[in-house]
Amino acid sequence: MINRQKYHFQALYFFIFFGQGALIPYLTLYFSNDAFRLSGTEIGTIVSIGPILSILLQPLWGIAADRIGRPKRLLLVALLAAAGFTVSYLVTSVYLLLLLIACLWALFQCAHIPLVDTLAIEFSKRKSVDYGALRLFGSAGFALAVFILGQVTEGGALGAIFFASGAALVLAFIVLIGVEESPVSITVMDRVPISRLFSNKRFLLFLAGGSLVFGPIFANNYYFGSYVTIRGESTALVGTLFFVAVLCEIPFMRIATRMLMRFGAIPVLVLVSILSAVRTGMLALEPPIFMLWLLAALQGGIVGLLIPVALDYVRSLVPASIVATAVSTYMATTTGLATAAFNLMSGFVLQHWTIYAVFWVYTGSSLIGAVLYVISGKIKE
Repeated sequence: MINRQKYHFQALYFFIFFGQGALIPYLTLYFSNDAFRLSGTEIGTIVSIGPILSILLQPLWGIAADRIGRPKRLLLVALLAAAGFTVSYLVTSVYLLLLLIACLWALFQCAHIPLVDTLAIEFSKRKSVDYGALRLFGSAGFALAVFILGQVTEGGALGAIFFASGAALVLAFIVLIGVEESPVSITVMDRVPISRLFSNKRFLLFLAGGSLVFGPIFANNYYFGSYVTIRGESTALVGTLFFVAVLCEIPFMRIATRMLMRFGAIPVLVLVSILSAVRTGMLALEPPIFMLWLLAALQGGIVGLLIPVALDYVRSLVPASIVATAVSTYMATTTGLATAAFNLMSGFVLQHWTIYAVFWVYTGSSLIGAVLYVISGKIKE
């Protein structure tokens, strides 16, 4: 029974992240088509509106999950709705309508990862299963998606990204039906006011550091395709490099728990933040093409360690009754606020300077984030 449920979670992560990998890395390229006649700022607004909305929406999904105690039901609705709005991108080329579709898509898409993480955290704790062994299938799904879609879109068929993403979300919906949910029953005595979360200095500093580190990493998913093509390379190479990066996440997610137990969360997070700064700094220096392969592998190792270690640290900072709220707030800040800010900033910098200047911004941000991680670890609550 445990193994069957474990396979369900692995398949669920695979399809959810396949849906993201099929779409996010290619959105900027899709909207850069001359037929849309969109400026760099308009493209940046379309791709950043989702992260902006998730700042407010993800905590609301988390609060609802904590209060209702049924995150599975909420996730079922979010998966099916997001699948529908994903395909609807194809019906128009008008900027305002594309912006509206992006808002509706974001309303439901932003719930996927915090809700599936809430379910997986509860399952891994209840059944003593390694969370990393579940989450790494998300990396595999993302890797396979960017590789396949990179080949498919090489001939210019960028519209395929929406069909592939929508189909993956429908499959995730089907898999989720078979996932058993353990209803969470929290008494009034056990409830912790949500305000306590926002008075936790360590949590707030960690959010600030995480925003400065994860913001460039997630913005990279949107602008790395432009970086490669501006250098005169193909979209097929974009997909292949993403495939290498995400494939390299898998072994590092397997060892993340062991590194966490041996060194502690903060030292691991500081190390990978510095490595992230080194990576983006090297990209800003316009390295030869062969270096892109090595830097893609480094990106995979960075993300493979950051995601599970940071999530475990967030969970350790809060009481059990507000874990979903804490996770969704963390997601909203790092994948929402930070990604939106860096997407907009990247669009502005790209329009007025160069793509290489964008990656210099990422480098400075990652170094500041590492410093905030250190300060967060030294605070005693």
